[in-house]
Amino acid sequence: MKSEKFAIYGFEIKIPPDWRVELNPKCSRQKGDVAFQSQKGNRVFVSWGPLEEAKRFKTLEEHRDSSLNQAKKGSDVKSFGVSDLKEIQISGHRALVSHFSAEIRVGVMGRNTSGRDIWSIHFHCPNLSRYYVLFSMEREPAEFEDMASVFDSFAKTIICHPEIS
Repeated sequence: MKSEKFAIYGFEIKIPPDWRVELNPKCSRQKGDVAFQSQKGNRVFVSWGPLEEAKRFKTLEEHRDSSLNQAKKGSDVKSFGVSDLKEIQISGHRALVSHFSAEIRVGVMGRNTSGRDIWSIHFHCPNLSRYYVLFSMEREPAEFEDMASVFDSFAKTIICHPEIS
């Protein structure tokens, strides 16, 4: 898959050249988020913030679990299930990957549901004193044969802090 580099505040990631970039206008060096959207609406988000905020959690697992519980408790969530948890390395840092699915209520009365396949990665970068959360939101399953491999291709290109020169 072709890609091009997107970089902001020392963070770099490679994205497909035909994906749209949506930067939160309230974004700053200290805290922010950016969304990358495919042609058919599938998205990958990156959020960051001060590592001090993540320190309220004793471990990286607690940080991840808090995010999963927050997703599970969404007012439009009918059902929620975690199918995979694993550990990887990103820029030399321990990172936790989660794969979960949710049935989301849609429509005016919420009678219909739509399935969502979601991947997330949580990691902390002491080099820049930031936490990062990367997650995908699959909206159009037919766009990609395997959204997991698309998400993985994003994750493999992350550089969370510049090299010291």
